[in-house]
Amino acid sequence: MTQRQERLFVLEASSGGRLFSVNPDGFDKKVIVTGCRIPDGVAVDVVAGHIYWTNMGLPPENDGSIERVGLDGGDRTTIVPSGVTHTPKQLYLEPAGRKLYWGDREGMRVMRCDLDGTNVETLVQTGQGEDDRRDETRWWSRRRPCRRTPLLDAEGPE
Repeated sequence: MTQRQERLFVLEASSGGRLFSVNPDGFDKKVIVTGCRIPDGVAVDVVAGHIYWTNMGLPPENDGSIERVGLDGGDRTTIVPSGVTHTPKQLYLEPAGRKLYWGDREGMRVMRCDLDGTNVETLVQTGQGEDDRRDETRWWSRRRPCRRTPLLDAEGPE
């Protein structure tokens, strides 16, 4: 019988961008990948043995991406390439539907894709273009857009 090993997965935006894991007590640090372009959101699929993370890139450049690697650090691959999503941030893995969801801050949208990076979709968009991008009220916060949109009015006051 395989013993369950609990690990915390951590993204480090400084020092060249790294993904590492530690025991719940903070010890036994293991670097999994380096050279990430400002990593921000992470999701772990224990069943499939993958770790996914977003790379914000440089916000003015529209060069964000999403990558995947095996739990052991092998088979690193870009599943959503640069230019498909502007500034991907938070990441959520929906296990039943086998989808990844993320907030695209400067893209002013919520997006999703299949776990292999195919079928990228924009679910909600609150603005478009440089004028809207400079208006931070159109960006997505951790819980919802920073302003009211017709799709979200039913959620009550912000």
